[in-house]
Amino acid sequence: MLADDLESKCKLEPSILDLSIGDIAIKVEPLNKNSKIMDAFLRFMKDEKIGLIPVVDNNVVIGQIQRNRFLERTVLGRFGYGIHLNAKKCIFEVMEEPTFIIDYDVTLEDASMIIKKREMKNIYDDIIVSKYNEYHGVVPISVLLEAITQRSLIIARDSNPLTGLPGNWAIQREIDRKIRCKCEFDVCYIDINHFKPFNDCYGFEKGDKVITSLGNILKDIAKTSNDVFIGHIGGDDFILLSKPGVSMTICQKIVSAFEELLPFFHGEDFIKGYYISKNRKEEQEVFKLLSLTCAIVSTETRNITSFAHLASIASEVKSEAKKLSRVTNKSIIFRDRRIDRKDE
Repeated sequence: MLADDLESKCKLEPSILDLSIGDIAIKVEPLNKNSKIMDAFLRFMKDEKIGLIPVVDNNVVIGQIQRNRFLERTVLGRFGYGIHLNAKKCIFEVMEEPTFIIDYDVTLEDASMIIKKREMKNIYDDIIVSKYNEYHGVVPISVLLEAITQRSLIIARDSNPLTGLPGNWAIQREIDRKIRCKCEFDVCYIDINHFKPFNDCYGFEKGDKVITSLGNILKDIAKTSNDVFIGHIGGDDFILLSKPGVSMTICQKIVSAFEELLPFFHGEDFIKGYYISKNRKEEQEVFKLLSLTCAIVSTETRNITSFAHLASIASEVKSEAKKLSRVTNKSIIFRDRRIDRKDE
């Protein structure tokens, strides 16, 4: 069931979520280092949309011509005679050092972080993109900002409205990224035991407070732990990705913090240690206080090849963990013990 739910919720359309800086690059014809000044001038006059022209030697970027600075310094000049003084010069003599050359596969987020480090005088220069060390295209800052804005809107729509945590698109994207880069990681699926009868007994407002409280616990954990990703699959289902070897400790912290809130969740019923609500058959039943099930799968021991593969394994592990929680009637941290033979 978990595998089906995750796959249906996390199917990604080919979209801006997965674009790299190279995917949004525009092909601006570069100038050769031996091109004349007039060649650049005529290009800028012919197309006002061009903000920067790369200069190449054997298709390797060695410089750039930026519209405003070129027209001001080289064409106009200090006394207005620049074009007459420089007309016979080669581009190589007046070109600037490239502000930034970014590799095709760099993510939009990483590209935006890189350009923030530029000097103020170059802050609006178009970005030059290379692929396999050769010139590929340029990305105007306006195009990058638009792409990041659109991506942020998609992620915001996908984020869970109750907790604000990343939703299913972001979860799958992060897992796929880790699988592609062959990073070893643990996946912790966390949900609340008997959450439906709790909602029926105490009401949806109290149920929402339980969900937001668990979300806040996960946020606090992420702030104090290195390389931890948290997401909200939906309802009372959460996910946490961590480095191998630390997931058990993290889950213990989550369980401990959650159980400290039981008096707040249950009120007077906390003293009794149980509450009465309807089960799935609509029959009255006695339920123990809220608890958590934490099911852990690790790529350190399992040869995970895809998100769907992980969801399938996690479904089995979570099912086993749920069985154990029904027997103990308390929080369970269950780690998958099976080991795959990894390819040599």
